[in-house]
Amino acid sequence: MSGVEHTPHQRLLVFLHNTGAVIGRPGKTVEELATAMGMRPDEVDEMVLDQINSGYLEFSTDEKGVRHYKLTGRGIIRVSSLYT
Repeated sequence: MSGVEHTPHQRLLVFLHNTGAVIGRPGKTVEELATAMGMRPDEVDEMVLDQINSGYLEFSTDEKGVRHYKLTGRGIIRVSSLYT
């Protein structure tokens, strides 16, 4: 990151952005996010729901019913604003 300490919610958005989990691309599961962020899946699940409600994340569901989360256009703008 840019030497600035980000909140866990911001770190989640930045991670998704940096790994290319954006509109039209594959997303990340809660388990993948929890592992990458060093958090419990239930903590990440709560953050994901907050970010969906804020309009920053969306999800798609695979054939096994697993949700894959990715940034929306609004989420991409939010991440970009962290660096300006």
